[in-house]
Amino acid sequence: MTSAAAYFVVAIDGPAGSGKSTVARALADRLGYTFLDTGALYRTVALMAKRQGIPWDDGLRLGKLAGELDIVFVRGDGKTRILANQSDVTDEIRTAEISQGASKVSALPAVRAGLLDLQRNVAAKANVVAEGRDVGTVVFPSAQAKFFLVANASTRAERRTLELQAAGRPAIFTDVLAEMQERDARDSQRAVAPLRPADDAMEIDSSNASPEEVLERMLSVVRQRGG
Repeated sequence: MTSAAAYFVVAIDGPAGSGKSTVARALADRLGYTFLDTGALYRTVALMAKRQGIPWDDGLRLGKLAGELDIVFVRGDGKTRILANQSDVTDEIRTAEISQGASKVSALPAVRAGLLDLQRNVAAKANVVAEGRDVGTVVFPSAQAKFFLVANASTRAERRTLELQAAGRPAIFTDVLAEMQERDARDSQRAVAPLRPADDAMEIDSSNASPEEVLERMLSVVRQRGG
């Protein structure tokens, strides 16, 4: 399959805590597009690997696992549930441990290759809002609209801490900040598909902007481009 999509694709990239998931879901809802959470795919691979006792640095076995996983996004009751081999993993993939695991497995070429067609197949069937870390650079380089969200580290860590606490998980700001900085470094320095904005992406700083403000900016661009 080529990287070009038959439908309209909005690609939203950025580091953890930049607000991309919140805005991407809202944008997909406003446009009536399919929401593709690429980060959830890597989180799912990390979780399933843990369940099967596969180390997060075993590229060969992880690549095979990624290529064989049946991952489905199910929308209902205002929330998207993620099913892996018919098992609901929506909540389990959001722990801090699995976040770190996702960052590690996503650096492996075999894993990225195993999930690439799955991601592109979604956009071959419907208009898509996709969010992740290499959506605009690797997965959908021909996306009609690309955005790269940023925010300062303390703001991102605070958002993530509140998110974890709201989900009933213990979280300390300083620990979350340290983990986030470690993940930022790993994601931006990896040899394959490093975290970086596409040359034609619009960068938006969400540090002092509300999700609605960011959403409206994106909507304006998408509509100008025919989405």
